[in-house]
Amino acid sequence: MAKPTTYVGSSVAIFLESTTSPGTYLRPCGLTNHTISFSKNATEVNVPDCDDPELPSWIERGVESLDFSGTGSGVLASEAVDSWWDAFNTTESINARIYIGKPDDAANGRYWQGKVHVTGFEVSGERGGKAQVSISVVSDGELAFHNVTAP
Repeated sequence: MAKPTTYVGSSVAIFLESTTSPGTYLRPCGLTNHTISFSKNATEVNVPDCDDPELPSWIERGVESLDFSGTGSGVLASEAVDSWWDAFNTTESINARIYIGKPDDAANGRYWQGKVHVTGFEVSGERGGKAQVSISVVSDGELAFHNVTAP
C-alpha cells in the first residue's frame, strides 16, 4: 500500500488581494482554523415509468447552481484588523484565493480564485485571554480552480 501525500491543516487558508498591490494575495495573520465548503443546489423532477405510470417514480436531479462559503477563526492579530474590516466594510465583492497546500508548492498546491464577499467579521474576548476573531466569506460568482505553478 502506498502512503498518501497529505496536507497540514495550516495549508488550508483564505488569502485576500492586496488593496495597495493588485494581483498580490496576502494571508491575513491570526486565523488558526479554516473551513471551506462547496455545494450544489439541485432541482428535482419525478420521472414516471412509461410502461407502468403507477410504479414509484425515480427522482432525477439537475444542477441549478454552485456555491462556495468559507469560515476562519483564531486569534485577533492587530496586523489583520484593517484587512478584515476593509474587506467586510464594502458593498463590492473582493478578489480572493482559497488555498489547499502552500502557495509556493507547485507539486501539491491548489487554489480557487474569484470574487467573494466577507459577510461576517466577529471579534470576541474574555478576561485573561487573547482576543479572538471569526470571519465568514461567500462567493460572488464563479471560483476558478488552479494548480499552483512554479515561480
